[in-house]
Amino acid sequence: MNNIRLVWSIRTECGPNRVKNEDSVFPIKSGNGNPPFKAAVCDGLGGHVKGDVASKIAVSNMQGSSSDLVETIAAANSEILEYQENNKESIGMGTTMTAVTIDQNGLMGIGHVGDTRCYVLSDRKLIQLTQDHNVPGFQNILEKALGSSEKLEIEYQDFQLKNGDVVLLCSDGLYNEFSDEYLKKKLQEGISADTLIGEALIQKPKDNVSAVVINIFSK
Repeated sequence: MNNIRLVWSIRTECGPNRVKNEDSVFPIKSGNGNPPFKAAVCDGLGGHVKGDVASKIAVSNMQGSSSDLVETIAAANSEILEYQENNKESIGMGTTMTAVTIDQNGLMGIGHVGDTRCYVLSDRKLIQLTQDHNVPGFQNILEKALGSSEKLEIEYQDFQLKNGDVVLLCSDGLYNEFSDEYLKKKLQEGISADTLIGEALIQKPKDNVSAVVINIFSK
């Protein structure tokens, strides 16, 4: 699909039961424009030291010129590990990272570690493209995260977008509040990340809540 235009919205908020927001999102503002485009949601490990710093380091790596998400996530992982080496009080810090790139042909690359998620609404179906990297039987314990190991296995895939598709990146603080059917209905209605997060906050979520919603249009 050539000549596409993107409209995106972002929002991240501290949950009512949390002292600080350890989520980070990229880009930092809602907007619209043409590809190439990059976005990410990162969830700093709750209960760990400096989870907010880890997620900020991760999204800062999205600002570079590289479109290679495996390279970007690996670089973020190395930077978080280096931060721990230089700041011993931060040992144990980590973050999830779910990131996408979209090129001018509508080809979306997805790089992923942890339990933040990437969904796509396509042909009236809501598809969860990423797998949650949780320990089986323990929803709140991650098998892997940035900052935990030098050898980090990064999940990667491509997905061909088309006119009318909607991409949702979000943290578990959001998707734990809503059923897939509810998310599908809201994305079909054209909901923005701002409104979606607002509806999540009404539920008094246990965690911080973050989302990036990307709408795909042909010119």
